[in-house]
Amino acid sequence: MTLLDSKLVRCWTSRPNLQSLYSLAAAAPRVRASLGLAPTGGGTLSFKVDGDALDRTEAELLAATSAKLPVHPLVTQDLYGRSTVRCWRRNRDLRVLTGDLVDVADRLTRAGYGGALRFASVEFAAPDGRRDGKLMLVYLFGRGTFHAAASPGSGTLDRALELRARAALHGSLPLEPDAHRRFVV
Repeated sequence: MTLLDSKLVRCWTSRPNLQSLYSLAAAAPRVRASLGLAPTGGGTLSFKVDGDALDRTEAELLAATSAKLPVHPLVTQDLYGRSTVRCWRRNRDLRVLTGDLVDVADRLTRAGYGGALRFASVEFAAPDGRRDGKLMLVYLFGRGTFHAAASPGSGTLDRALELRARAALHGSLPLEPDAHRRFVV
């Protein structure tokens, strides 16, 4: 397969529904009212490019150089080849943050990396800065559903918080059907 063939194959990958990310901003008041958690202004988008290092580097450069973002996002890669784009807003405006995540995902999709998108997440925490009670709302591109997860930096696994968040979001977001399922993306 030539380089041109791989570019053509990549362009015909699936197009994820990016508009679903905007529903996170509409769900934020429910999270605040029922759990007392507010957006932190931080969010991530994860993707995994199968192929050579040149394709992965091209996708990471596309993700890091969005013209709409005031600060270029941080792009990291883990040992399993997954790349993570970290975006943040100091004013904690969730509508603008989700717009940033959609912009990065759209740039990747237009370049033919839509099938590489894994998930996007936004973070919530107590407004007073307490370390306990951190939550992430995660959108799974392949499934088109959301799930609530205790934030990785919060220490112990908080299943009670996850279940309360799931109950609060019921009806406002398409939720993952199995609440006890752990996701490895």
